[in-house]
Amino acid sequence: MASELVLLIGATGLIGFRVLVFCLRRGYRVRVVLRALAKKARILSTPSIRDLGTETNLTFDVDYVIHVAAPIASVSPSSIGADLATHYFKPTTDAALHLLHSAQVHHTVKRIILTNSLAALSDHVADTDETIHTESTRATNILQPPYCSPFEAYIAAKVSTLNLTEQWAKLEKPAFDLVHIAPGHVFGPNELVTDLVELLQTGSNRIILVPVTGKAYSMEAGVTVHLDDVAEAHVRALNPLTPGNRLYILSCGGVEGTKLDDCFKIVTHKFPEHVGSTLLNNGSPPSSVFKADARESARILGIDFIPYEQQVRDTVGYYLECVQKQPSSTTSE
Repeated sequence: MASELVLLIGATGLIGFRVLVFCLRRGYRVRVVLRALAKKARILSTPSIRDLGTETNLTFDVDYVIHVAAPIASVSPSSIGADLATHYFKPTTDAALHLLHSAQVHHTVKRIILTNSLAALSDHVADTDETIHTESTRATNILQPPYCSPFEAYIAAKVSTLNLTEQWAKLEKPAFDLVHIAPGHVFGPNELVTDLVELLQTGSNRIILVPVTGKAYSMEAGVTVHLDDVAEAHVRALNPLTPGNRLYILSCGGVEGTKLDDCFKIVTHKFPEHVGSTLLNNGSPPSSVFKADARESARILGIDFIPYEQQVRDTVGYYLECVQKQPSSTTSE
């Protein structure tokens, strides 16, 4: 298994890069798909990759595919454009279906892992605050365009991708397994990003970083998971002994989830010397209710989810490292 080849799509994102690191650590060979060759140097120059060495012979047939790439909801609307449906559906739903069709042609593929989101289980009509989402939950109502916000389009694309890829597998009965990974908000060091503005404006880490640097953030579901647990789940899902043709939920905090505003007391306890200066620690990260039961997924994958406290500590700690590396002292002001 250690010599098998993984095709990884989306290695320059928060999750994808960590999945790349974990795959290489386990001895897998990885073929990375990049939309821009300029990103190659960005990946190879990070400490996590430099310390591992790299495999440059990418001519062998692919055994597994991990598809992480997809547009995220937490970006500036000005970077998206007016056509939200095209922005989110084409690289999410359409790309996943194209990948499945391609894998049927190349008979070496044993398993495809699609990174989705807990948002894929949300039904904008049927859900209530008491709805408990499990691995078998599926939304029957998908919000249709036009969309009022990137978040609406993001959720619709996630729901559509899960439903359509499962329908495809049921009809086509491919020789390979199909695994869906559905994490909550993913928190952890984003090694490919060192720019403070980018850290605060893109990606799920901003849900923590914006409030602890003194600004308000919009309401988010209190379902969170550490980046390392997400990467570990992907690698464990490569194992043929891990059941395929199913979905795995990744979320700490139990069914009731996490109180996002606990980040303030965690920061006060772990980084007291920075509170009031670099970390104003007085913003607002309100939590909405989204109940998810990840116990079965944790049991099958053999993962004991890292608690929210360490998620905050690692995310904020990395931000502070980036602050200290700036040419001059930088604060949240």
